Amino acid sequence: MASDPTKLAIIRAFDAAAATYDAASKVQREIARELLLYAARACERTPARILDLGCGAGHATEFALRQWPQAQFAVLDAAPKMLEALQGKFSGLATICADAAEPGPLGEYDVILSSMMAHWLPEPRAAVRVWRDLLAPGGKCFIALPVEGSLHEWRDACREAGLADGLWPFPPENFAAGLTEKTEIRAFVASYPDAGAFLQSLKRTGARQARPGHRPESPAALRRLMASRREGFIATFRIAFLTIGAE
Repeated sequence: MASDPTKLAIIRAFDAAAATYDAASKVQREIARELLLYAARACERTPARILDLGCGAGHATEFALRQWPQAQFAVLDAAPKMLEALQGKFSGLATICADAAEPGPLGEYDVILSSMMAHWLPEPRAAVRVWRDLLAPGGKCFIALPVEGSLHEWRDACREAGLADGLWPFPPENFAAGLTEKTEIRAFVASYPDAGAFLQSLKRTGARQARPGHRPESPAALRRLMASRREGFIATFRIAFLTIGAE
């Protein structure tokens, strides 16, 4: 399914986080809930078939099941253990273990959801084009993902300490220009006891993969940085909500 070393590392990180994701993903859950509010407002008819791309442990799926309980659901993720965790929560879902960037022929869907996943793909814009082709006539794709400017607090702290932040790069907010019916940017703020807790949250949610080419800083340098951020740490997620219609 994935032979690229970076892709494999991302999949392994999310597999390792399958048991801890729910407890550590408060902000991701909030974003998924907001995505479903966007979808519910935009849908002119009740969807019959729904696909959750990069479903993870199922936040978006859960809210979609509440909104449209009679729909037929399919969920896709590249991390097998994330799919296992989701299957333990919900029954009757068609699960697909595949790369969301190249999902293959999956049929047509009235609604496609993707929450907090598209930024992990090497070419998010190309993926959006692929997903649009999976829409049934009149269908819509709803995407939420962090864009440039997200987690600037950690980047700023690293820069002030003379360190490279290593965070995964986020796409520009206009990466899907010309493909969307609507784009809205919103900020979601997460609070942590200290910078160490922030870094631990990345690990516990699977979002620990560093940007390609990053050379980790020494443990001593990181300890000095975290020691300077022990009285609370805030991280801002700049989230783009995209609405994309069938061609």
